[in-house]
Amino acid sequence: MNVPRLYVFTVSHFCEKARWACDRKGMRYRLITLLPGAHLLTMRRLAPKSHVPLLVDGSHVIQDSSGIIDYLDASYPGAPLTPTGAAEAAEAREWESWLDLELGETTRRLFYFHALQSPAFLAEEYARGGPRWSSWFYALALPTIRRAVAKMYDVSAATAARDLERLNSVFARLDGHFARRRYLVGERFSRADLTLAALAAGYVRPLEHPAQQFPSRRALPSWVEQTRHLQDSLTAERVRELYRNDRQVLRRG
Repeated sequence: MNVPRLYVFTVSHFCEKARWACDRKGMRYRLITLLPGAHLLTMRRLAPKSHVPLLVDGSHVIQDSSGIIDYLDASYPGAPLTPTGAAEAAEAREWESWLDLELGETTRRLFYFHALQSPAFLAEEYARGGPRWSSWFYALALPTIRRAVAKMYDVSAATAARDLERLNSVFARLDGHFARRRYLVGERFSRADLTLAALAAGYVRPLEHPAQQFPSRRALPSWVEQTRHLQDSLTAERVRELYRNDRQVLRRG
């Protein structure tokens, strides 16, 4: 039997989004953890772009967490993540796109602003779940990777300051929503709620997160300290609840 393969980075919140979607569907799949930087050798054989997550299901190759959810809902219709009504489906996608941009990309850049200043921490996070030769690879390649990441995501003190302001606005909007409603769309869990929880998990650090990827206060104190205030928000409490109630980690093939 050709079991689907999901290629991920352990440290990626967008990969957690795709992984959660696969688990939510109850599908059997093989999780393949790649090393950032070294992953290029694998991705060039599989897809036109270098980024993960990537799902390979038979002849289907799907990149991007939102595209993976689209594919899963079409190919594995049980436990749908997209609402069935046209209006609610459009609303869920709108929330998802907004969260990918305003929460997901902003979080990634702000995290890297802190992590790139701690090479030992970054190498350990990158290597988590990887092969034994990970430490040797990053001893040689990490300086080049750090420069490439900083350039790719435009990481700087100026962008970090702007990103923190953006995050405060994102959480304020979400807090206002959750003061009135339980779910982002309608009255049930959808791709919008999954996206929120996966992308905000770095601030909340839920115990149910399968990758257990989050830095301790000792490991990366500047990141934890700068985002500490977000942990007490209504949105953070909702994310904890979503992980407790909806993050099933199912058996994979």
